[in-house]
Amino acid sequence: MSEVNVIVSGVGGQGILFATNVIVRTALRNGLNFAQSEVHGLAQRYGSIHTEIRIGSRVKSPLILEGTLDLLIAMEPLEAMRYANFVSERTTIVSNSHIVPPQSAYLERFPVPSIEEIKGLLLSLNPKRLIMFNATEIATKEIGDPIVTNSVMLGGASATGILPFSNRDIREVLELSVPEKYREPNIKAFDLGYEKVKSILEREG
Repeated sequence: MSEVNVIVSGVGGQGILFATNVIVRTALRNGLNFAQSEVHGLAQRYGSIHTEIRIGSRVKSPLILEGTLDLLIAMEPLEAMRYANFVSERTTIVSNSHIVPPQSAYLERFPVPSIEEIKGLLLSLNPKRLIMFNATEIATKEIGDPIVTNSVMLGGASATGILPFSNRDIREVLELSVPEKYREPNIKAFDLGYEKVKSILEREG
C-alpha cells in the first residue's frame, strides 16, 4: 500500500491526541513520511474530537478524502458513525463498544442508539472489516483504570496489521511516551488490546 490513511476519533478526555502522537512518533522513528491534521472538534470533556493521519512517501496534505480511509480507530462507537462518509470497502474499523452518551442526549432527551444498532449501521457501510470490543471494560477490569482505554485501542489497532510498522515498534514508542509511573499500566493495556483483536481476527479467520 503506497499510503495509509487513519482517523482517530472519540470524545474529549479519551486521549485522542496521545494516541495520535504515538502513531506519528512511530512513523517518524521508522523514517516514514507523514502528515497529521490539527485536532478537529471540541477538546473539552465529552466533546467530539478527531485527528487525521496520512503515512506514505508521496503524502503532502493531512486531509483524508472520502472513500480513502484505511483505518478508523474509534474510542467511542457513536463517534465511529460520525465518520461514515469516509468509510469504504478499503476501511477497517476498530471501535470501542462502550457508549458515552452525548450531553445533548440528556439536554434534548433524544434516544441514544444501542450498540447493536450502531454495529448494524457501520456494517451497512460495507467496510473491509469491523472489529468492535469493549476496550473500556478491559481497561477498567484488567488494569483498574479506564483512562488507559486509549492504549487498549492502540494495541487493538496494531493487531490489524494496517499501520505500516510492527507491533513492537509502536509498543516501544508508547513506552517512551508515558511517564515512568504510568508505563506499566499503559503497556499492559496495549498488550491486552493487541491480544483481544488478534483473537477476534483468528476467530473470524
